[in-house]
Amino acid sequence: MESRYQNVKQQLGNPPSLQSWNSSSSPCDWLEITCTNNTVTAISLHNKTIREKIPATICDLKNLIVLHLSNNYIPDEFSDILNCSKLEYLLLLQNSFVGPIPTDIDQLSRLWYLDLTANNFSGDIPATIGRLWELFYLFLVQNKFNGTWPTEIGNLANLEHLALAYNDKFLLSAFPKEFGTLKKLKYLWMKQANLIAEIPKSFNNLWSLEHLDLSLNKLEDMITGDIILLKNLTNLYLLNNRFSGHIPSSIEALNLKEIDLSKNYLTGPIPTGFEKLQNLMSLNLF
Repeated sequence: MESRYQNVKQQLGNPPSLQSWNSSSSPCDWLEITCTNNTVTAISLHNKTIREKIPATICDLKNLIVLHLSNNYIPDEFSDILNCSKLEYLLLLQNSFVGPIPTDIDQLSRLWYLDLTANNFSGDIPATIGRLWELFYLFLVQNKFNGTWPTEIGNLANLEHLALAYNDKFLLSAFPKEFGTLKKLKYLWMKQANLIAEIPKSFNNLWSLEHLDLSLNKLEDMITGDIILLKNLTNLYLLNNRFSGHIPSSIEALNLKEIDLSKNYLTGPIPTGFEKLQNLMSLNLF
């Protein structure tokens, strides 16, 4: 068993941070490895100065559930990871991955948690990501996507956290009405994602939504009253868009703590309904 890990360590470039991976102890005793019933179920190698690609042999660990490789310098694509068929948590944020996300990413059908933030992924986000039915957390922030996002994300009925922010190379696209089917969604962060046109009316179905950030886009038309009727909403950020007209007067999102509607083209009065927001800590209308 130890020799297998020695091979993985060697293929990762023998980083000094993995000196403890030696034959004098069991892998289940190593800090970076978690075992269940003497079987490896999790590997956490975040912030280990790894500069080599992920070896395919890591998927020889047939019961691997968690793979945490964040904050390294791992290059190339990650298609070899697709053979880790039992993965539920995959964290690859802040690395140097390039190219498109593999179109067969739906091989990781058990994924709950996927974070590919702060890499150099490009092209389209594949439609097959909408087949990861178990996902509750999807973060694809700050990459170099120069295509589009798939409307199939709207099929992820268990999704609670969705972030596509800081992807300013996306093709200009209207907000997909299909996202309005994400009934469990609590957190939506699409700041600086090249959104255009208006917020679709299907948004009034996002009753679980608590945090909405659509700042730094090109959204226009009026701010629909449907948004401030979402009773669980606590944080609303729509700054730096092209919204016009009046702020809706009827406010039912009484849990709001922060509102930022700055740098738009809004006119008319500030609604007296704001007086009902007893939890409000920050209001920006400049």
